[in-house]
Amino acid sequence: MRVVLLFALVACVHTKTPETFVRMERTGCYGPCLVYTLTLYADGAVRYHGKFNVPTGTKWRTIAPAQVAHLMDEAERVPEWRCDPKLVKPEQPGAIITVSRDGKVTRRFEHNSGDPCAPDVSPELESDIDVDAGLTSFLGK
Repeated sequence: MRVVLLFALVACVHTKTPETFVRMERTGCYGPCLVYTLTLYADGAVRYHGKFNVPTGTKWRTIAPAQVAHLMDEAERVPEWRCDPKLVKPEQPGAIITVSRDGKVTRRFEHNSGDPCAPDVSPELESDIDVDAGLTSFLGK
């Protein structure tokens, strides 16, 4: 609880909408995968937090609120799926996407690149979040 409260207090400095966001957490793999979190708030504030194989630490930038609204809507439309765990390749990178509206999580899913059952829209959404958030500017590219 304290960690969530601390995160909300820090986010309030940069955003007026700390409880309405789409977040993508890129997870690790067995290789040199990029591990970071992007949180795009409804007011257009974007929080990058780099963990491994990327510039580490927290950085902020701003995008159009309409871009965030579009990504939130797209994430909520990703269909549910299930896959036999034996078919998923855990050594592949993954992403956890969460949508929160006014503090209530409306959609959360985890996609592993080695999941043959995942809908095609999931990797597309991940790419759209990276591009719209301006990931390359955080990575210094």
